[in-house]
Amino acid sequence: MSMTGVTYAFLFISLYFEVFLLVAFLERRFVRVSRQRTPVDEATLPTVAVVVPCFNEEITVAGTVRSLLALRYPEEKIEFILVDDGSTDGTLSTLEQFRNDSRVRIFTKENGGKHTAMNLGLENTNAELIGCLDADSVVEPDALLHIAPVFENRLISAVTPCIFVKEPETILQHLQNVEYRLSIFNRFILAVIGSVFITPGPFSFFRAKVVRELGGWRFAHSTEDMEMALRMQHEGHLIANAPSAIVHTSTPRTLPALFRQRVRWTYGWLRNAVDYRHMVGNRKYGNLGLLVLPSALISIAAGIYFFSRIAFSSLISLRDEIIRIQFSGLYPHASFDLFYFNTSTMLFLVLVSVGLILALISAGSFIGTGSRRPPLSTPLFLLFYSFLVPLWLGAAVVRAVFKTGVSWR
Repeated sequence: MSMTGVTYAFLFISLYFEVFLLVAFLERRFVRVSRQRTPVDEATLPTVAVVVPCFNEEITVAGTVRSLLALRYPEEKIEFILVDDGSTDGTLSTLEQFRNDSRVRIFTKENGGKHTAMNLGLENTNAELIGCLDADSVVEPDALLHIAPVFENRLISAVTPCIFVKEPETILQHLQNVEYRLSIFNRFILAVIGSVFITPGPFSFFRAKVVRELGGWRFAHSTEDMEMALRMQHEGHLIANAPSAIVHTSTPRTLPALFRQRVRWTYGWLRNAVDYRHMVGNRKYGNLGLLVLPSALISIAAGIYFFSRIAFSSLISLRDEIIRIQFSGLYPHASFDLFYFNTSTMLFLVLVSVGLILALISAGSFIGTGSRRPPLSTPLFLLFYSFLVPLWLGAAVVRAVFKTGVSWR
């Protein structure tokens, strides 16, 4: 297949997937996402344990725990398990200030990773539901009251929340704020079509009985939240989304920190995809196997391909310009071929793809806030973020191929 053919193929798959998700959302447009909590009978609410794994989180964990203590939920039905995973800073001392609250239990252990902290919490609770809250995140007071009632459906074994960027300050954080709006849409619609492949650390909840039956959390290439979601769906369990359960999570402030985080996420996704490769393209797993997993893998290849092609075309254009200057001298010569594609059809498809992404971002804003207005930094996101993503995609692919592993921080 020619380069043009490959380009059209990637664009077609990208457009097809975006249109599929948007149509699935529009088919359910009559279901308004309410941010008002439906009254619940407290007597019927399940018992809940929230595990907070901590490793060197003395700066942020106090705010995290305070947000948990402010949750509106029957005190006799909730406990907070704070696990110091071998921190070398003042994390444990920070946790100790909350020991007098009857709902708080504190454990300390040698460093073993987040999955070991979650399993320690699982071993030390009899609660019906168990959830996680990353030590750099905070929850809104009604969040759990939006999540717990979803488990009344006995077919559902896990519920994910709606995650926002916590107080974005830097330009990079504002770009991530737009990305998280897109993630809100994806998480919502993938739950609708039964294809969630990640249960994120900030405030996802599980039936404790199911987690025990599945053998608890695993290391899973430093992405235990992805592996658990795949394992649950592999065994036929459903994962739902509660878009009115609001969580705010801290995000990287600098490009190197963002790069390390996303390389870890993508590396973990690729390694887990290899471990569960029998699900890819398998109709037994419905939309997840036939559409979502293949599309996610193809999107990684497409991102790297388009970036490489644009970079190569840019270098060729620069070389030609240098040669022109050497022979003709330096004088104004305006020549800019948008995206370096030579056909109007190709440019049209690219613009349609960008328009669809904008529509998905707006849909994510509507789901999360009730307003269709995307964040003000959306134009910057559309212009520049697509040039950042292939950098960590490429690095993650190389690491995954050579199985070099990744560091948490």
